Amino acid sequence: MGRDQELGNWQTFLWALHQLGGANTFVDIEDVFLKCFELAPKRFAWRTRADLPDYKKCAKALQEAEARRPLLLLKTADGYGRQLSLEGQVWLKSNAPRLSALLASGRGVQEPKTRPRARLLAEIERSDVYSIWLQDGSIPNEKWRVAELLRCSPDSEPQLWNDRLQVLRSAAYAAEETQILAFLENLMEMRSGWFAGGTE
Repeated sequence: MGRDQELGNWQTFLWALHQLGGANTFVDIEDVFLKCFELAPKRFAWRTRADLPDYKKCAKALQEAEARRPLLLLKTADGYGRQLSLEGQVWLKSNAPRLSALLASGRGVQEPKTRPRARLLAEIERSDVYSIWLQDGSIPNEKWRVAELLRCSPDSEPQLWNDRLQVLRSAAYAAEETQILAFLENLMEMRSGWFAGGTE
């Protein structure tokens, strides 16, 4: 997970261009966008449609590539084509092993930690409640400690507690974070009263 954080979407754009022969010829940016989606669908999909590439996310990756590394790309007069410059090819050559490993075919590239869903999961991983559970499988009796994790008050309605928990469960499942999901399931089971209106 740590190494995925090193992968910017702009780097994915450069690698996709390279994969499409961008060292030797101009490639239409829309073809590069589709390749980006193919390489890292979790990064470039619509928020509500995982099967569709989001044009805005792809275009932003291109903009970031040009803003960060303006010497790495050449473009056609109409602005629709991009090619790797000499400097771009040198950069790709030096970064190829890392990018190839991170963007290997069939490997699920995780969402950046800046995404809301990924940020929620990162907060769980850093929490004391989760750390305790990892050590001995126990859930604290202090309701306030779990309330902090769920970003609500100990006195909040059980429905709010349940809503917050379901958001986290969904995020963990979507991110294939099976251990976090197991923790959340265990939390719901061991402290069911907090989510179902009990006084536990």
